[in-house]
Amino acid sequence: MNKSNIKYRDIDEYHASQPEEFREMLEQIREAIKQTAPMAIETISYGMPAFRLNKVLVYYALNKMNIGFYPTPNPIIAFKKELEKYNTSKGAIQFPIDKPLPLSLIKEIVKFRLEEETRSVSDKIESGIVHEVPDDIQEALKKDSSNIEIWNSLTPIQRNEWICWVTIVKKSETRVAHIHRLIEELKDGKRQPCCWPGCPHRRV
Repeated sequence: MNKSNIKYRDIDEYHASQPEEFREMLEQIREAIKQTAPMAIETISYGMPAFRLNKVLVYYALNKMNIGFYPTPNPIIAFKKELEKYNTSKGAIQFPIDKPLPLSLIKEIVKFRLEEETRSVSDKIESGIVHEVPDDIQEALKKDSSNIEIWNSLTPIQRNEWICWVTIVKKSETRVAHIHRLIEELKDGKRQPCCWPGCPHRRV
């Protein structure tokens, strides 16, 4: 059974250390995750098998009376009806070891986590080396996901120059115009503001 104080090198070692009669179930849950999220990386986290994309998508572990499946809290809420016959807590599901695993449900939950994590990464807007991205620039970038992709492809210094160029002006109408120009010039391939002497805050 799972012993949290033991350090495993990888999932193969974890499975091999468990009682033989439960290894097939562990492999089934492993394969279900791999089939659904083939780009995820296998790892050991908190002493348990885990699959990581940018963050850990799901964990699982063999316990005394069940296989614990840990997909973080949101899927527990999203799949509340499907999980009614299982014991659950905030971020955990208990699958009894004396019954077949619900592999289709596990795949659906992994798919949910995969979409959740992909969405959170694609929506992230990177900051500059000095300035954070203010709300009005974030709002403009989020109107088109391609804007975010272009923005995040800039270097931290380039992002910083755009942010400073927009925020350093005093008049609100000038700031609005700068944001509009920022979006247009990003789409045109400009990497930083034209004829801009540079962010003064980086040299303070």
